[in-house]
Amino acid sequence: MIVMGARYRITGVLLAAMLLVPAWAALAEPQVGPPPKPKPGPTARMPGPGTIVRQGDAYCFDRPATLGNIAVAGGRCYTFYLLRNSAGSFLGFGPPGPPMIPPGQIVRLNTPAGAKMNGRLFYTVPLPRPITTIPIGSMRFADVRIVWEGGRFVFHVLGITEEANQRDLEMPFMQR
Repeated sequence: MIVMGARYRITGVLLAAMLLVPAWAALAEPQVGPPPKPKPGPTARMPGPGTIVRQGDAYCFDRPATLGNIAVAGGRCYTFYLLRNSAGSFLGFGPPGPPMIPPGQIVRLNTPAGAKMNGRLFYTVPLPRPITTIPIGSMRFADVRIVWEGGRFVFHVLGITEEANQRDLEMPFMQR
């Protein structure tokens, strides 16, 4: 009887140890929480409303902007291009990063390279007046300066030639 009782006690102790050791080990491990948030850098967030963040040749803004019935998504960065075809002149919103077209170079839209670059544009916004700095059926990188002016982003497309007048073209986008 004593042998049987000791055997049950040892089995009970071993069974309890096998059940409690994993639970104790789980409690002993450091608790894993959510990963720490990255510290905001110059491109992680906008400092305040109406602030435009520039990354090299790209501009980033956090809220959508509209010009007439055209809405451009916020929370992204864009590089800008001028396009001219038989339908008119347009400001193209391209992907961020180095320009697809080196500054000063013109690409024909009817070439494979031009078709590929035109297909990578997110938006094409009609310009309020015709431009003559590029021939019809081509596109080029656009030097753009964006300024916040009381509730709207004003895109200044620099150096647009309009019937022998060279001046900046202003396009006021409303912020949403």
